[in-house]
Amino acid sequence: MNLMFRKNFSTEKTVSGGGGGGKAKGALGAGRNAKRRDRERYSCMEEHHYRTHLFFSAPRASTQYNDGSERCGPVIGGGTGPEPEPPQPLVTREPSVSLMRWEKPATTERRRTEPVSLATLERDCFVIPAHALERFLPDGVPLPVPPPTPEKGITTKNAQNSLSILEVADPKLCILAHLMSPLEPIEPILESPLAKPLMKQKTAAGELLNDVAHANTAVGGMLLANMERNAEFPFISYYVINTTQTDPLLFYNNMRSASLSKFDPKTIRYSAAHTLDLYSEVAMICRPPFNDLAGGPKKSHTPTTGFIISVYKVFEGDDGERFERNWLYWTGARMIYRHLPHSVGMRKIALHKSVAAHGDKMYLLVCECANLLDDLSGASMLVTALRARLCGYTGLYRPIQTF
Repeated sequence: MNLMFRKNFSTEKTVSGGGGGGKAKGALGAGRNAKRRDRERYSCMEEHHYRTHLFFSAPRASTQYNDGSERCGPVIGGGTGPEPEPPQPLVTREPSVSLMRWEKPATTERRRTEPVSLATLERDCFVIPAHALERFLPDGVPLPVPPPTPEKGITTKNAQNSLSILEVADPKLCILAHLMSPLEPIEPILESPLAKPLMKQKTAAGELLNDVAHANTAVGGMLLANMERNAEFPFISYYVINTTQTDPLLFYNNMRSASLSKFDPKTIRYSAAHTLDLYSEVAMICRPPFNDLAGGPKKSHTPTTGFIISVYKVFEGDDGERFERNWLYWTGARMIYRHLPHSVGMRKIALHKSVAAHGDKMYLLVCECANLLDDLSGASMLVTALRARLCGYTGLYRPIQTF
Protein backbone atom coordinates (compact mmCIF):
# COMPACT_ATOMS: atom_id res chain seq x y z
CA MET A 1 0.00 0.00 0.00
CA ASN A 2 1.32 3.41 -0.88
CA LEU A 3 0.17 6.90 -0.13
CA MET A 4 0.47 9.83 -2.52
CA PHE A 5 2.50 12.52 -0.82
CA ARG A 6 2.44 16.15 -1.88
CA LYS A 7 4.61 17.00 -4.87
CA ASN A 8 5.90 20.51 -4.30
CA PHE A 9 9.41 20.93 -5.68
CA SER A 10 11.22 24.19 -5.19
CA THR A 11 11.78 26.49 -8.09
CA GLU A 12 14.45 25.20 -10.40
CA LYS A 13 17.69 27.10 -10.40
CA THR A 14 18.50 29.03 -13.55
CA VAL A 15 21.95 28.18 -14.83
CA SER A 16 23.51 30.84 -17.00
CA GLY A 17 26.62 30.19 -19.01
CA GLY A 18 29.43 32.71 -19.30
CA GLY A 19 31.78 33.69 -22.01
CA GLY A 20 31.56 31.17 -24.78
CA GLY A 21 28.97 29.05 -22.96
CA GLY A 22 26.14 29.93 -25.33
CA LYS A 23 23.47 27.45 -26.44
CA ALA A 24 24.55 24.10 -27.76
CA LYS A 25 23.73 23.57 -31.35
CA GLY A 26 22.50 20.45 -33.05
CA ALA A 27 21.15 17.19 -31.64
CA LEU A 28 24.22 16.59 -29.51
CA GLY A 29 23.90 19.97 -27.86
CA ALA A 30 20.15 19.48 -27.21
CA GLY A 31 20.77 16.14 -25.51
CA ARG A 32 23.55 17.60 -23.34
CA ASN A 33 21.28 20.46 -22.22
CA ALA A 34 18.45 18.02 -21.35
CA LYS A 35 20.75 15.90 -19.19
CA ARG A 36 22.02 19.00 -17.40
CA ARG A 37 18.44 20.18 -16.64
CA ASP A 38 17.48 16.74 -15.25
CA ARG A 39 20.61 16.62 -13.08
CA GLU A 40 19.85 20.06 -11.66
CA ARG A 41 16.17 19.16 -10.99
CA TYR A 42 16.88 15.90 -9.12
CA SER A 43 19.82 17.40 -7.21
CA CYS A 44 17.41 20.07 -5.93
CA MET A 45 14.87 17.43 -4.84
CA GLU A 46 17.53 15.35 -3.03
CA GLU A 47 18.71 18.47 -1.21
CA HIS A 48 15.25 18.95 0.36
CA HIS A 49 14.60 15.21 0.74
CA TYR A 50 11.18 15.20 -0.95
CA ARG A 51 9.45 11.90 -1.80
CA THR A 52 6.47 11.35 -4.04
CA HIS A 53 5.51 7.91 -2.61
CA LEU A 54 5.66 6.62 0.92
CA PHE A 55 5.64 2.86 1.41
CA PHE A 56 4.15 1.56 4.65
CA SER A 57 6.36 -0.81 6.56
CA ALA A 58 5.91 -2.69 9.84
CA PRO A 59 6.82 -0.57 12.91
CA ARG A 60 10.14 -1.42 14.43
CA ALA A 61 10.72 -2.01 18.10
CA SER A 62 13.52 0.58 18.10
CA THR A 63 11.26 3.41 16.98
CA GLN A 64 11.49 6.35 19.37
CA TYR A 65 9.49 9.51 19.28
CA ASN A 66 10.46 12.93 20.49
CA ASP A 67 7.90 13.38 23.27
CA GLY A 68 6.80 9.79 23.86
CA SER A 69 3.25 10.39 22.59
CA GLU A 70 1.60 8.14 20.02
CA ARG A 71 1.97 10.09 16.81
CA CYS A 72 3.75 9.76 13.49
CA GLY A 73 7.47 10.38 13.34
CA PRO A 74 9.26 12.49 10.73
CA VAL A 75 9.92 11.17 7.26
CA ILE A 76 13.68 10.67 7.04
CA GLY A 77 15.43 10.61 3.69
CA GLY A 78 18.51 8.69 2.62
CA GLY A 79 21.41 9.26 5.01
CA THR A 80 25.10 9.01 4.60
CA GLY A 81 25.72 6.80 7.64
CA PRO A 82 26.42 3.11 7.56
CA GLU A 83 22.74 2.20 8.27
CA PRO A 84 20.34 4.60 6.59
CA GLU A 85 17.02 4.84 8.42
CA PRO A 86 14.01 3.64 6.39
CA PRO A 87 10.95 5.88 6.23
CA GLN A 88 8.77 5.60 9.31
CA PRO A 89 5.07 4.78 8.87
CA LEU A 90 2.46 7.47 9.16
CA VAL A 91 -0.03 5.04 10.74
CA THR A 92 0.80 2.79 13.65
CA ARG A 93 -1.15 -0.42 13.24
CA GLU A 94 -0.84 -1.50 16.84
CA PRO A 95 -4.00 -0.38 18.73
CA SER A 96 -3.49 1.38 22.02
CA VAL A 97 -6.16 -0.85 23.65
CA SER A 98 -7.16 -4.43 22.98
CA LEU A 99 -9.88 -4.81 20.37
CA MET A 100 -10.99 -8.16 21.77
CA ARG A 101 -14.48 -8.09 23.21
CA TRP A 102 -13.67 -10.57 25.94
CA GLU A 103 -10.49 -10.47 27.90
CA LYS A 104 -8.34 -13.54 28.05
CA PRO A 105 -9.09 -15.77 31.01
CA ALA A 106 -6.74 -15.69 33.91
CA THR A 107 -4.03 -18.26 34.01
CA THR A 108 -5.09 -19.47 37.41
CA GLU A 109 -8.10 -21.73 37.07
CA ARG A 110 -10.93 -20.72 39.37
CA ARG A 111 -13.01 -23.54 40.67
CA ARG A 112 -16.74 -23.05 40.37
CA THR A 113 -18.50 -23.18 43.70
CA GLU A 114 -21.88 -24.84 43.70
CA PRO A 115 -24.76 -22.91 45.30
CA VAL A 116 -25.71 -23.94 48.78
CA SER A 117 -29.03 -22.14 49.24
CA LEU A 118 -31.24 -19.60 47.50
CA ALA A 119 -29.74 -16.84 49.64
CA THR A 120 -26.26 -17.46 48.18
CA LEU A 121 -27.33 -17.32 44.53
CA GLU A 122 -26.20 -14.18 42.70
CA ARG A 123 -27.39 -14.96 39.16
CA ASP A 124 -30.70 -15.42 37.41
CA CYS A 125 -31.86 -19.01 37.43
CA PHE A 126 -34.58 -21.37 36.28
CA VAL A 127 -36.88 -22.96 38.83
CA ILE A 128 -38.57 -26.01 37.32
CA PRO A 129 -40.30 -28.77 39.28
CA ALA A 130 -38.77 -32.21 38.93
CA HIS A 131 -41.94 -33.69 37.41
CA ALA A 132 -42.00 -30.98 34.69
CA LEU A 133 -38.28 -30.93 33.91
CA GLU A 134 -38.49 -32.98 30.71
CA ARG A 135 -41.35 -30.89 29.29
CA PHE A 136 -40.50 -27.33 30.34
CA LEU A 137 -36.71 -27.29 30.32
CA PRO A 138 -36.07 -24.89 27.39
CA ASP A 139 -35.34 -26.57 24.09
CA GLY A 140 -31.61 -26.66 23.35
CA VAL A 141 -30.59 -26.82 27.00
CA PRO A 142 -29.27 -30.31 27.79
CA LEU A 143 -30.57 -32.15 30.80
CA PRO A 144 -28.24 -31.80 33.77
CA VAL A 145 -25.66 -34.59 34.07
CA PRO A 146 -25.09 -35.88 37.61
CA PRO A 147 -21.47 -35.61 38.78
CA PRO A 148 -19.56 -38.91 38.43
CA THR A 149 -18.64 -40.93 41.46
CA PRO A 150 -14.97 -41.60 42.31
CA GLU A 151 -15.43 -45.21 41.21
CA LYS A 152 -16.12 -44.09 37.63
CA GLY A 153 -12.72 -42.44 37.24
CA ILE A 154 -11.87 -39.06 35.75
CA THR A 155 -14.58 -36.46 35.35
CA THR A 156 -15.69 -36.06 31.75
CA LYS A 157 -15.90 -32.78 29.91
CA ASN A 158 -19.69 -32.90 29.76
CA ALA A 159 -19.87 -33.27 33.51
CA GLN A 160 -17.63 -30.26 34.00
CA ASN A 161 -19.82 -28.08 31.78
CA SER A 162 -23.11 -29.30 33.21
CA LEU A 163 -25.58 -26.89 34.77
CA SER A 164 -25.30 -25.94 38.40
CA ILE A 165 -28.20 -27.55 40.21
CA LEU A 166 -29.64 -26.60 43.56
CA GLU A 167 -32.35 -28.81 44.95
CA VAL A 168 -34.95 -26.92 46.96
CA ALA A 169 -37.99 -28.19 48.78
CA ASP A 170 -41.22 -28.40 46.80
CA PRO A 171 -43.55 -25.70 48.16
CA LYS A 172 -46.56 -27.81 47.04
CA LEU A 173 -48.50 -24.82 45.81
CA CYS A 174 -51.43 -24.55 43.45
CA ILE A 175 -52.76 -21.40 41.79
CA LEU A 176 -56.36 -20.41 41.15
CA ALA A 177 -56.91 -17.55 38.73
CA HIS A 178 -60.28 -15.87 38.27
CA LEU A 179 -60.48 -13.91 35.01
CA MET A 180 -63.39 -11.46 34.78
CA SER A 181 -64.67 -9.82 31.62
CA PRO A 182 -66.31 -6.35 31.77
CA LEU A 183 -69.83 -6.11 33.16
CA GLU A 184 -72.57 -5.66 30.59
CA PRO A 185 -76.07 -4.42 31.52
CA ILE A 186 -78.94 -6.84 31.12
CA GLU A 187 -81.29 -4.00 30.12
CA PRO A 188 -79.14 -1.38 28.36
CA ILE A 189 -82.14 0.84 27.67
CA LEU A 190 -82.97 1.21 31.36
CA GLU A 191 -79.37 1.70 32.46
CA SER A 192 -78.65 5.06 34.05
CA PRO A 193 -75.97 7.17 32.37
CA LEU A 194 -74.50 7.79 35.82
CA ALA A 195 -73.96 4.09 36.47
CA LYS A 196 -70.42 2.90 36.94
CA PRO A 197 -70.33 -0.85 36.28
CA LEU A 198 -66.53 -0.95 36.66
CA MET A 199 -66.78 0.28 40.25
CA LYS A 200 -69.49 -2.28 41.03
CA GLN A 201 -67.30 -5.05 39.68
CA LYS A 202 -64.31 -3.84 41.67
CA THR A 203 -66.35 -3.74 44.87
CA ALA A 204 -67.77 -7.23 44.36
CA ALA A 205 -64.36 -8.72 43.53
CA GLY A 206 -62.84 -7.06 46.61
CA GLU A 207 -65.56 -8.48 48.87
CA LEU A 208 -64.95 -11.93 47.45
CA LEU A 209 -61.22 -11.61 48.15
CA ASN A 210 -61.93 -10.57 51.75
CA ASP A 211 -64.15 -13.62 52.26
CA VAL A 212 -61.30 -15.92 51.17
CA ALA A 213 -58.86 -14.09 53.45
CA HIS A 214 -61.16 -14.50 56.48
CA ALA A 215 -61.73 -18.18 55.69
CA ASN A 216 -57.94 -18.73 55.82
CA THR A 217 -58.10 -21.34 53.06
CA ALA A 218 -55.39 -19.76 50.89
CA VAL A 219 -51.78 -18.85 51.63
CA GLY A 220 -52.20 -15.50 49.88
CA GLY A 221 -54.18 -13.70 47.25
CA MET A 222 -54.41 -10.45 45.35
CA LEU A 223 -56.85 -8.55 43.18
CA LEU A 224 -55.22 -7.16 40.03
CA ALA A 225 -56.69 -4.24 38.10
CA ASN A 226 -55.89 -3.55 34.47
CA MET A 227 -54.30 -0.14 33.88
CA GLU A 228 -55.74 0.29 30.38
CA ARG A 229 -59.14 1.35 29.14
CA ASN A 230 -61.50 -1.17 27.53
CA ALA A 231 -59.46 -4.18 28.64
CA GLU A 232 -60.63 -7.71 27.88
CA PHE A 233 -60.03 -8.71 31.51
CA PRO A 234 -60.32 -5.59 33.69
CA PHE A 235 -59.85 -7.61 36.91
CA ILE A 236 -58.01 -10.82 37.76
CA SER A 237 -58.14 -12.54 41.15
CA TYR A 238 -55.05 -14.58 41.98
CA TYR A 239 -55.00 -17.09 44.86
CA VAL A 240 -52.11 -19.21 46.16
CA ILE A 241 -53.17 -22.52 47.74
CA ASN A 242 -51.08 -24.83 49.89
CA THR A 243 -52.07 -28.33 48.77
CA THR A 244 -51.00 -29.86 52.11
CA GLN A 245 -53.54 -27.70 53.97
CA THR A 246 -56.36 -27.20 51.48
CA ASP A 247 -57.79 -29.47 48.81
CA PRO A 248 -57.46 -27.54 45.53
CA LEU A 249 -60.58 -29.12 44.02
CA LEU A 250 -62.67 -28.23 47.06
CA PHE A 251 -61.31 -24.69 47.02
CA TYR A 252 -62.19 -24.42 43.32
CA ASN A 253 -65.78 -25.56 43.85
CA ASN A 254 -66.29 -23.16 46.76
CA MET A 255 -64.85 -20.25 44.77
CA ARG A 256 -67.08 -21.02 41.82
CA SER A 257 -70.18 -21.07 43.97
CA ALA A 258 -69.17 -17.86 45.75
CA SER A 259 -68.47 -16.09 42.45
CA LEU A 260 -71.84 -17.06 41.01
CA SER A 261 -73.54 -15.78 44.14
CA LYS A 262 -71.55 -12.54 44.33
CA PHE A 263 -72.00 -11.70 40.62
CA ASP A 264 -75.57 -12.93 40.30
CA PRO A 265 -77.11 -11.09 37.32
CA LYS A 266 -80.52 -10.98 39.05
CA THR A 267 -79.00 -9.01 41.90
CA ILE A 268 -76.51 -6.65 40.26
CA ARG A 269 -78.41 -6.42 36.91
CA TYR A 270 -75.18 -7.03 35.03
CA SER A 271 -73.65 -10.09 33.41
CA ALA A 272 -70.03 -11.03 32.77
CA ALA A 273 -67.94 -14.02 31.73
CA HIS A 274 -66.01 -15.63 34.59
CA THR A 275 -63.14 -18.03 33.88
CA LEU A 276 -61.89 -19.95 36.90
CA ASP A 277 -59.18 -22.57 36.59
CA LEU A 278 -56.53 -24.28 38.69
CA TYR A 279 -52.92 -23.88 37.57
CA SER A 280 -49.60 -25.46 38.36
CA GLU A 281 -46.44 -23.33 38.37
CA VAL A 282 -44.37 -25.33 35.87
CA ALA A 283 -41.42 -22.97 35.23
CA MET A 284 -39.96 -19.74 36.59
CA ILE A 285 -37.14 -17.36 35.77
CA CYS A 286 -36.07 -15.79 39.06
CA ARG A 287 -33.74 -12.90 39.75
CA PRO A 288 -31.98 -12.43 43.09
CA PRO A 289 -32.62 -11.61 45.85
CA PHE A 290 -34.96 -14.57 46.19
CA ASN A 291 -37.98 -14.49 48.45
CA ASP A 292 -39.63 -17.42 50.12
CA LEU A 293 -41.19 -19.46 47.30
CA ALA A 294 -43.88 -20.76 49.64
CA GLY A 295 -44.91 -17.32 50.87
CA GLY A 296 -47.86 -15.28 49.70
CA PRO A 297 -47.68 -12.50 47.11
CA LYS A 298 -48.07 -9.81 49.77
CA LYS A 299 -44.56 -10.41 51.11
CA SER A 300 -42.86 -9.25 47.92
CA HIS A 301 -45.08 -6.29 47.06
CA THR A 302 -44.00 -2.66 47.10
CA PRO A 303 -46.05 0.49 46.35
CA THR A 304 -44.69 0.43 42.79
CA THR A 305 -45.15 -3.30 42.08
CA GLY A 306 -46.83 -4.18 38.79
CA PHE A 307 -47.45 -7.22 36.61
CA ILE A 308 -47.35 -8.08 32.93
CA ILE A 309 -49.81 -10.95 32.46
CA SER A 310 -50.36 -12.93 29.27
CA VAL A 311 -53.19 -15.42 28.79
CA TYR A 312 -53.01 -18.27 26.25
CA LYS A 313 -55.45 -21.02 25.37
CA VAL A 314 -54.76 -24.07 23.17
CA PHE A 315 -57.01 -26.91 22.05
CA GLU A 316 -56.93 -30.26 23.76
CA GLY A 317 -54.02 -32.32 22.45
CA ASP A 318 -51.96 -29.34 21.23
CA ASP A 319 -49.95 -29.13 24.44
CA GLY A 320 -47.26 -31.50 23.23
CA GLU A 321 -43.73 -31.85 24.55
CA ARG A 322 -42.19 -29.96 21.64
CA PHE A 323 -44.70 -27.15 22.09
CA GLU A 324 -44.04 -26.80 25.81
CA ARG A 325 -40.25 -26.99 25.55
CA ASN A 326 -40.39 -23.85 23.35
CA TRP A 327 -42.42 -21.90 25.88
CA LEU A 328 -39.82 -19.12 26.03
CA TYR A 329 -40.72 -18.11 22.45
CA TRP A 330 -44.49 -18.46 22.04
CA THR A 331 -45.22 -16.98 25.47
CA GLY A 332 -42.93 -14.00 24.89
CA ALA A 333 -40.91 -14.76 28.05
CA ARG A 334 -37.66 -14.55 26.10
CA MET A 335 -38.61 -11.14 24.69
CA ILE A 336 -39.62 -9.88 28.13
CA TYR A 337 -36.42 -11.12 29.75
CA ARG A 338 -34.14 -9.61 27.11
CA HIS A 339 -35.86 -6.31 26.30
CA LEU A 340 -37.67 -5.28 29.47
CA PRO A 341 -35.92 -2.17 30.86
CA HIS A 342 -33.84 -2.82 33.96
CA SER A 343 -35.44 0.18 35.64
CA VAL A 344 -38.72 -1.72 36.11
CA GLY A 345 -36.98 -4.19 38.46
CA MET A 346 -38.07 -7.53 37.04
CA ARG A 347 -38.22 -10.14 39.83
CA LYS A 348 -39.56 -13.27 38.21
CA ILE A 349 -41.37 -14.63 35.16
CA ALA A 350 -43.64 -17.55 36.06
CA LEU A 351 -45.44 -19.87 33.65
CA HIS A 352 -48.67 -21.48 34.87
CA LYS A 353 -50.45 -24.38 33.16
CA SER A 354 -54.00 -25.48 33.93
CA VAL A 355 -54.22 -28.85 35.65
CA ALA A 356 -57.50 -29.84 33.99
CA ALA A 357 -57.34 -33.42 32.74
CA HIS A 358 -59.74 -32.85 29.83
CA GLY A 359 -60.70 -29.93 27.63
CA ASP A 360 -58.72 -26.97 26.36
CA LYS A 361 -55.53 -26.01 28.16
CA MET A 362 -54.84 -22.52 29.42
CA TYR A 363 -51.45 -20.96 30.17
CA LEU A 364 -50.69 -17.86 32.22
CA LEU A 365 -47.40 -15.99 32.01
CA VAL A 366 -47.02 -13.70 35.04
CA CYS A 367 -44.09 -11.25 35.08
CA GLU A 368 -43.64 -9.48 38.41
CA CYS A 369 -41.80 -6.14 38.41
CA ALA A 370 -40.93 -4.23 41.57
CA ASN A 371 -40.78 -0.77 39.94
CA LEU A 372 -43.22 -1.13 37.05
CA LEU A 373 -45.26 1.91 38.04
CA ASP A 374 -42.12 4.08 38.04
CA ASP A 375 -41.27 3.27 34.39
CA LEU A 376 -44.62 2.46 32.86
CA SER A 377 -43.74 3.85 29.43
CA GLY A 378 -40.87 1.39 28.92
CA ALA A 379 -43.08 -1.57 29.79
CA SER A 380 -45.91 -0.27 27.59
CA MET A 381 -43.68 -0.30 24.51
CA LEU A 382 -42.76 -3.92 25.17
CA VAL A 383 -46.42 -4.88 25.66
CA THR A 384 -47.21 -3.34 22.27
CA ALA A 385 -44.53 -5.53 20.67
CA LEU A 386 -45.95 -8.61 22.40
CA ARG A 387 -49.43 -7.87 21.08
CA ALA A 388 -48.07 -7.46 17.56
CA ARG A 389 -47.44 -11.23 17.49
CA LEU A 390 -51.26 -11.77 17.57
CA CYS A 391 -50.81 -14.55 20.11
CA GLY A 392 -52.81 -14.61 23.35
CA TYR A 393 -53.81 -11.62 25.43
CA THR A 394 -51.36 -9.37 27.28
CA GLY A 395 -52.11 -6.62 29.76
CA LEU A 396 -50.54 -4.39 32.44
CA TYR A 397 -51.90 -4.90 35.95
CA ARG A 398 -51.36 -3.45 39.39
CA PRO A 399 -52.43 -4.98 42.72
CA ILE A 400 -55.19 -3.02 44.43
CA GLN A 401 -55.89 -5.48 47.25
CA THR A 402 -53.75 -8.24 48.77
CA PHE A 403 -53.66 -10.51 51.79
